[in-house]
Amino acid sequence: MFECLFLGDSLAVGTAQFTNARLARPCTVVAAEGATAKQILAWRKPARRFGVTVIAIGSNDMPDGLLSERLIRIRSSISSRRVIWILPYSRPRSYVVSSVAVSFRDETLDMLRFPSHDGLHPKRYQDVATSLLR
Repeated sequence: MFECLFLGDSLAVGTAQFTNARLARPCTVVAAEGATAKQILAWRKPARRFGVTVIAIGSNDMPDGLLSERLIRIRSSISSRRVIWILPYSRPRSYVVSSVAVSFRDETLDMLRFPSHDGLHPKRYQDVATSLLR
């Protein structure tokens, strides 16, 4: 049975909503609007292996060494065959997230591919979900 997880902030919440609407068996969602890496570290994550994990973290954090350290700790706690990081619109934050993704040989999906009205969220989460499901 295929298991999937969305973990993170509002980008994970919105993308999961539109992704799950297209799946026969919805992904597990452990995400909240405005969540920071520090908050997510404290959350209890499902203790099982996932086929795919989509991580959207960093938009609500300062792009510094603490963010990198926290992302590494979060990623180390995830057991998944495939991990896809959603890179924030903010380039400094995106660089930190991308460097962690590269260190784990994970995939990335850059939000700059999708138009935004506020520089934080896409105009259409459906487009992000469609990209992930390809």
